[in-house]
Amino acid sequence: MDELSQLETERLILRPLTLEDTDFVFRHFSDPVVARYLLDEEPPTRRDQAEELIRFYMDPIGKAYNRWGIVWKATDALVGTCGFHWWNRQHFRAQIGYDLGQAHWGQGVMAEALRAMLCYGFEEMGLNRVDALVHPENRRSIGLLEKLGFQREGLLREYYNRAGEFFDHMLLSLLRGEWGR
Repeated sequence: MDELSQLETERLILRPLTLEDTDFVFRHFSDPVVARYLLDEEPPTRRDQAEELIRFYMDPIGKAYNRWGIVWKATDALVGTCGFHWWNRQHFRAQIGYDLGQAHWGQGVMAEALRAMLCYGFEEMGLNRVDALVHPENRRSIGLLEKLGFQREGLLREYYNRAGEFFDHMLLSLLRGEWGR
C-alpha cells in the first residue's frame, strides 16, 4: 500500500488513524453493538490492544491493508472506520471493511464514506474488484452494499469462528466496470 491519502466528502474526512485515536478505537470496538458482526477479530478488552490495532494500520506502505478513521466534520469527532484488506496487486482486488458508531446509523454516513473509499480503490489503487464479507443477519450492511452496486455472489458457510461457534458470511463484490458512484 502506498502512503494513505486523506479523503474528503461533503460531511466527512477519511484520515489515517493515529495513536491519538486510541481511546476512540477502544470504546468503539468494545461496543457490543458495533462489534456484533465483526467476527474476524476479537474486540479489544484493554486499551493497549486498541493501541496495537492502530499501530498495525499506521504504516500501510507495501502492505495489503489500510484503515481510515471517519471524522464527522461538524464535530471533528471520529464516528467509525473503513479500509481495504487483503489487497492482491497481482489480481487487482481487495476486500473492504467498515464500522460505524450507532449514533450515526441511518444518516447516509457510511454510504458517503464508502463512495469516497471505492473511488480511491478503483482510481488510485487500480482495483478491478472489491469484495465484501457480511454476516447474513446484517441486513443494513447488505442493503448499503447493494445500493452501491455490489452483487451477491453466495454464502460462505461457517466461514468465521469465534469462541468455538462458526458463522456464515455473504460474499458480495463490485467490479470497476459496474462502479457508478
